[in-house]
Amino acid sequence: MLTNNLRQAPDARRACTSMEKLLYPKRIAVLGATERVGAPAGIAFRNLLDAGWRGNIFPVHPSAETVFGVPAFRKLADLPVPVDCVVIGLAADKVVSAIDEAADAGIGAAVVLASGFAELGSGGRKRQAELVAAAERAGMAVCGPNCLGLINVGARIPLYAADNWASAPKGRLALLSHSGSGAITLSATGRLGFSHVVSSGNSAVCDLAEYLEFLADDEQTGAAALFLETIRDPAAFERAMEAMHKAGKPVVCLRIGRSSAGAAASAAHTGTLVGSNDAFDAFFRRTGVIAVDDMDELIEASCLVTGLKVRAPGNGVGLINCSGGEVAHACDIAETIGLSFPPLAETTTRELATVLPAFATPGNPLDVTGAVFADRTMYPAALKAFAGDPSVGFLAVVQDAPAGLSEEGATSYRRIAEDVAEFARSTPELPVAFISNLSGTMHPHVRQPLDEAGVPVLTGTRAALKAVLNVVSGGRPVAAPEGLSARPRLSTQPEWIMRLKTGRPFSEHEAKAFLRDHGIPTTREILATSEDECTAAAAKLGYPVVLKIASEDLPHKTEVGGVALHLTSEAEVRDAFGRIMASIGKHAPKARIDGILVQEMIGDSIEAIVGLARHHPFGLAVVVGSGGIMVELLRDAALGLPPLSDHDARGLVERTRLATLLDGFRGAAPADRKALETILTAVSDIALAYGEWIEALDLNPVAVLQNGQGACVLDALIVPVGQRR
Repeated sequence: MLTNNLRQAPDARRACTSMEKLLYPKRIAVLGATERVGAPAGIAFRNLLDAGWRGNIFPVHPSAETVFGVPAFRKLADLPVPVDCVVIGLAADKVVSAIDEAADAGIGAAVVLASGFAELGSGGRKRQAELVAAAERAGMAVCGPNCLGLINVGARIPLYAADNWASAPKGRLALLSHSGSGAITLSATGRLGFSHVVSSGNSAVCDLAEYLEFLADDEQTGAAALFLETIRDPAAFERAMEAMHKAGKPVVCLRIGRSSAGAAASAAHTGTLVGSNDAFDAFFRRTGVIAVDDMDELIEASCLVTGLKVRAPGNGVGLINCSGGEVAHACDIAETIGLSFPPLAETTTRELATVLPAFATPGNPLDVTGAVFADRTMYPAALKAFAGDPSVGFLAVVQDAPAGLSEEGATSYRRIAEDVAEFARSTPELPVAFISNLSGTMHPHVRQPLDEAGVPVLTGTRAALKAVLNVVSGGRPVAAPEGLSARPRLSTQPEWIMRLKTGRPFSEHEAKAFLRDHGIPTTREILATSEDECTAAAAKLGYPVVLKIASEDLPHKTEVGGVALHLTSEAEVRDAFGRIMASIGKHAPKARIDGILVQEMIGDSIEAIVGLARHHPFGLAVVVGSGGIMVELLRDAALGLPPLSDHDARGLVERTRLATLLDGFRGAAPADRKALETILTAVSDIALAYGEWIEALDLNPVAVLQNGQGACVLDALIVPVGQRR
């Protein structure tokens, strides 16, 4: 969907043809293998030996006769049999020649452990570009550089330069991390099982998209968790997500570098340029990535997507607890994250009333009360009632059972866990999760029946409920945008391409001409160069009118006194002309003046802003929000990535406070939302057609009139790529 709007990074278009050899190698060489304590190549070689790879691994060292008792070879060309993958444990300045040597030996994949590449700045970027070129010449899949490597957990293949490889339990989750430390931390929680753990570092050749596309067909993998710094090739990532969704494999992602300090740390860490949070959020929504905000959320969401036996259908969440206070606590947190609980059907509340004590209040969320500890039939009956409600598509059972419970207390809570486990077995079509409000360890006696039944156990109210929200409402790619196929692609006009290529700033008058030529309504206006021409133009347009200074050098006219509104007579026009020219002479004496723009005055309307802004790495993004002179103060905006369908445009507007005004705030007449949405889709089409030449587009304000009366652009700014004064 996004390929026409992308400016891809130079090292982003990688066709990794040897991912099988990287992730499932049958024979492995370790270049630089050594017994020196702490040496990354030595650790990787020792890990392979510990994993039982003696006989299929080959240490390569210029002088050693053996490494940990295994005969060593002087160079890769001396190996007695072909190998699939080489772990390169050499210094950065020797890596490119090592890649060439590996290619000459017919090796199809490599893990480059060394740092000293793009994360170091311009010199490192040059070295990384040479690495990429060498790998591309050979068609070689490369993990790294500046990484720990990777582990095929299921097949016990640790191409990994850290001692903790065996702490990653086997399971169905693939962990892909730009950060080595992130990979170590997340793989050692004890709560997740892994098919693969990948520490990809700078991802110079194979980025996370290549791993995802391969894992979509990997029988070991059922879901993926990403610890992500940036996306180097959005088009490749989108293709990979399509493959993952087609395979029914959810993807959870924690993106780091979202703050200014985090972005700086990320750039220093792997040499990446981190993009806009809003643009990433829009991209993740479109591609169906389950985006989370911290490691706790990543763990809980990963536990949930790997633990559920069926996919959540997307309708409401039911919540059950035996404490009114804890139900209230869950409701408080749910409201802050946007999770709502649908009301139960009348038949469900009647059914609950027959099984609950008289003092209980049937509803969703439900406090079944402490009476469940005396009546073992009550909890199963409540679960059954929720399962039969048409509005409930996911059931969350919230029950604390901390590890410090007494044996008697744990036994009481275990009964609830046993009821939930039996319910999950008997009702496999309804996704269910067991949630502890506490983020610590759950009592093992309580957890045991849940684990045996395969019920996901989540900890920490906020992270757990966020996981439920994400799985129920997210994790699905946006369907092919409606109406896009029927909407003709916008054709570029050669004269406007030539104008944009000049790099000169656009005046408002010229920018509006561009918009009108591409189907976007603007105010009627006349460019005048004298006081008399202004009065003649006003008479022709009809009063009231607006006067604005016309200058490429003055994009923000109000700030220099260059605007006069609501002029109702010739005298007012003449007076305004004099005031504007005097103010410009005082505040911007060197500005180049094209004249005075005389515009029709638009009546009562709601002011919006619509624009295009470039966001790395996605290209131009469409922005809409509350407009006018208060735009910086209100900061009310939503962002989407082209192409926008009619549905996308509606959704963008709906995510702003502007939507409330448009729908008729405090008795006001509704405004023409549809007209604003039409401008949004037109601007999206402009982004696709002219994205190579437009750096930014700012329509502010856009006057949205009463419903049925349309919308039009009152002021416009176009910034060409490489604009020069």
